[in-house]
Amino acid sequence: MSEIRALNEKVVPTTLSTVLTLAGVTLTRLGRGKALWIGGLFAALPVAYAIGVHARHVAPSPDDLFKISLLLLALLPAMYVGASIGEEIEDRTSTYLWSRPIARWAVLAGKLCALTPLVIALVVGGWYAGIRIWTDAAPTAMSCAALAAGCVAASLIAAGIATVVPKHGMALTIGYMLVDLFIGALPFSLNQLSITNQANVLANLGGSPSGLVTPVIAMVVMSGLWAAVGFERIRRLEA
Repeated sequence: MSEIRALNEKVVPTTLSTVLTLAGVTLTRLGRGKALWIGGLFAALPVAYAIGVHARHVAPSPDDLFKISLLLLALLPAMYVGASIGEEIEDRTSTYLWSRPIARWAVLAGKLCALTPLVIALVVGGWYAGIRIWTDAAPTAMSCAALAAGCVAASLIAAGIATVVPKHGMALTIGYMLVDLFIGALPFSLNQLSITNQANVLANLGGSPSGLVTPVIAMVVMSGLWAAVGFERIRRLEA
């Protein structure tokens, strides 16, 4: 009996090792394509903008540059998370994965663990470089944290959308986040339903007193609902 148990332990991978393996495979596949370089070009938009206005000796405006970085939340999570998860489901790669003794949610978790940090690195890196070029100073830690939180939220939203409509996951995520940006720019209370507005509030670039708890809770609730949809949907998909 002990020999059988030992054999099963060798054959059946742990959930953590499965998630890490799937994350590694996702990054390997990404490195072989062009999406990584295209995303890098998009992430350089704040840098290009900062170089342009700095050359014209325009007074630094971190708020304007931050809005460009927020625009990337509509592009990069959709390009990486939405497209990757949608492709996984559409190509029926999951049929093989789910025939193995692993939890279905590990497939989604592996994708998010691999791609969300990449989105954060590109968006926050572009913001950091842009601010350094324009103002000759580093951005605040809170603004970087706010963008990182926005990346996580947008990635969870992209994952949820891609599991519901895998064929059009990237396009619908871009559309959803563009609407989110529009709502966030509205000058009345409806903007509280916007992930990008909550990230802007959390960054607190204006220096006005603002609480941290409210925007964090709002982002967790809104993105958490989409994450719940994604994990429930992938649990119910037919192999």
